[in-house]
Amino acid sequence: MTYANIACLDDLTRQKFWPAKEFMYDLVRLPIYYSSGQDIACSPRHGQRHNLHPEFEADRFQQLCAGTSGTLDWAACYHRVPDAAAQYLAEHIPDDTLIISYEMTPWLQRVLDERGVDWLDLRVSPLRFASDLYMAVRTNSPALYRRLHAHAATPQAIHYEVMMLTAQVRHRRRYQDDNLEFDGSVVYIGQTEADAALVNAHGRFARIADFRSKLLDTVRDDALLYRAHPDGGAFADQEHRQIERFIGRPIRRCDQETYELLAGDAAVRLVGLSSGTLQEAEWFGREATAMMEPVCRPGFGEDFDGSTFLQIPSNVFMSEPLWADLVADGSRRRGAVVIPPRQNLLRELHNAWWGWSSNAIRHSHFYRQVMDFHGGAMRDDIAAQKKELETARRDIDLLRRELAQARAAIADLSRQRSAV
Repeated sequence: MTYANIACLDDLTRQKFWPAKEFMYDLVRLPIYYSSGQDIACSPRHGQRHNLHPEFEADRFQQLCAGTSGTLDWAACYHRVPDAAAQYLAEHIPDDTLIISYEMTPWLQRVLDERGVDWLDLRVSPLRFASDLYMAVRTNSPALYRRLHAHAATPQAIHYEVMMLTAQVRHRRRYQDDNLEFDGSVVYIGQTEADAALVNAHGRFARIADFRSKLLDTVRDDALLYRAHPDGGAFADQEHRQIERFIGRPIRRCDQETYELLAGDAAVRLVGLSSGTLQEAEWFGREATAMMEPVCRPGFGEDFDGSTFLQIPSNVFMSEPLWADLVADGSRRRGAVVIPPRQNLLRELHNAWWGWSSNAIRHSHFYRQVMDFHGGAMRDDIAAQKKELETARRDIDLLRRELAQARAAIADLSRQRSAV
């Protein structure tokens, strides 16, 4: 496939997390340039250069989205923007353009599909248990899908990642007396208050109260635990209390790590609104119930499916061959750069770790020895500083005594002179 123009475009109604979007475009900027000679520029926000028609103004688009209320509500626009805004954007997309979008929203997909524009939707995969993050990519083009599929991870490769993590977790947990503590329990997986995955068809954030009956049917009489999102804050406390009222009994907080729940020996069931952990759970053979459809559903089939996301290894995503196949009709330059796979490559670049870091670091003998070594060196430094401080204090006390003696001698001398 070749295109006259390649442009970055995403949800311009939401300003929060925009640096994460530009980060993803920065990761593919160079491989696309070396493959096709095209500069993808940036998404049209904050006055950045972009590859829509030059007359396009993000502020004008946002005004049209806000409508007569004058208030821009990204959640209300999540599934559909006003017709005037959609038309304004569509008119400013050049012909024969490929749109690259990070976390494409339903409204944007609708605009592009109606305009007949090819697109690639990029996301960090919800399958975050592997040695590095996968990029999830979907498209509306059957031709692009076929080319993407040739670079995608197979379910068998992902199962091997499951195997390795499961072996690691069970080996560690089987030494613990509480290994089977939660056996037979149901764990509710919380999310943040304004997670885009919670926006329902009415443009508002779904809450567990919307699914009370389904929650009760899922839990039945089994023990229920609540696992809060690390950034849940006061919202998590509120949701926890609400579920307790629904269930009619106190619910214990679950502080066990995500991958101990998924990969351990204790047979737990998981339930939640739409957390990606629920999708991960199925790979570990766990029963998981989601109240809502996921926004990113992994797929592996060879036949075109515009609703699922192929799983692209991070190093492949950032290498030239993938993009040469997608935007340069498969022609590769001599010396095309292929980034080798490396553990935590994308995690480190994105500084996005989720449950991986605690599993990898907290229980590692290697990191404990690192802390013991450096901690021991720090303790030695502190001990040396304390010793120097004690020496200085003794010197100061000695000087004080000598000064007092000198003052006493001067006073005696003064009295003797007065007597004469």
